[in-house]
Amino acid sequence: MNPAPADAPAPSEVPPPTRPLLRRSLRVLGVAAALLLVVALSSPWWFNARRVADLALAQADSATGLDWDYDGEPALRWRPQPWLSLPGLRVRDAAGRNLLAAERLEIALPWSTLRGESLRVDALRVEAPDIDLDAALAWWNAQPASEVADLPRLDGLVITRGQLRWAEGALQDLELTLPRFALGEPMALALRGKVVDTSASHRAPFDLALRIDAVPEATPLRLEGFAIHLDGTGPIAATTAKGRLQFTPWALDASGEIASWPEAWPALPAPLSTSPSPLAFSLAQQGESAMAAHTVLSLKRDTHHVDAEGSPEAVMAWLEDADAAALPPLRVRAALPEVDLDGVRLEGVTIELDDPAADATGATDAPEPLR
Repeated sequence: MNPAPADAPAPSEVPPPTRPLLRRSLRVLGVAAALLLVVALSSPWWFNARRVADLALAQADSATGLDWDYDGEPALRWRPQPWLSLPGLRVRDAAGRNLLAAERLEIALPWSTLRGESLRVDALRVEAPDIDLDAALAWWNAQPASEVADLPRLDGLVITRGQLRWAEGALQDLELTLPRFALGEPMALALRGKVVDTSASHRAPFDLALRIDAVPEATPLRLEGFAIHLDGTGPIAATTAKGRLQFTPWALDASGEIASWPEAWPALPAPLSTSPSPLAFSLAQQGESAMAAHTVLSLKRDTHHVDAEGSPEAVMAWLEDADAAALPPLRVRAALPEVDLDGVRLEGVTIELDDPAADATGATDAPEPLR
């Protein structure tokens, strides 16, 4: 046998056949081509913003029992997370009332929510909303307890150029931020706007700024352990308070301090009016609304102490009625070590005022403690 040429490769050094490698490459290319084909065929649906928006609102209809609609061309993107923008949003209840109408709503959801693994909204921005507070609360309180308890977690709520309306007024030019909302977890809400009176009295508008730190709970909708910081103009006093608030039916239990007595409020007699001390207060209310609720109010400044019972709605009507009785519709007890009335200085004064109308209806019973 002739020996192999010196330059011939050893048997172990022979290059492997090229056909298996080629077959594997073709299979990879085939799978990639199939995936590209699937994407190409499905993209007209998944990247069609109107179809996705219609599907999302149909699910919102089913989940809330409300009618969700929009007017205009929606926008959609999928990265870095699903994001949908809806122009001309309208949300109506079964009676056809607009709970919400907004120029635009933008919402971002995590992929886990789309996969059904969580109930979460990563961001929600609402531009120029018009919100009917009475209709929204009526819908909320009609929801079954099990559904209200499963509200989604919300991160990053922003409202700009909004309006919040109720029976006799509105909060216009509303700006609101709520970094996080989740039942049973702490929240920090900040809002500001202009309060406008739409009732017959037509009081002048006034500015309002509010921050609320609390833990929201449901069934009924309420804020537990809240801390409020309130400021503004007109009848809005610089106030801090802590307590508990329930929305429907309205129930409030709070205590805090008023930094100074607003000029828009009825004037206090001296020395109450001249003292630089803050005005400590406690407030309890129960009723259909804050204005209509039976109210028990205690005020203390230095050694002066005043307790009052009545309805804010009735007191406001008394103030605006030129033919009203000389005394307000209140039950009042005041202990004033000293007071100056029309230049006459009195000491050791105790004042008691009873409202016959309130006694006749039994409305002066103090509200029960909140539970």
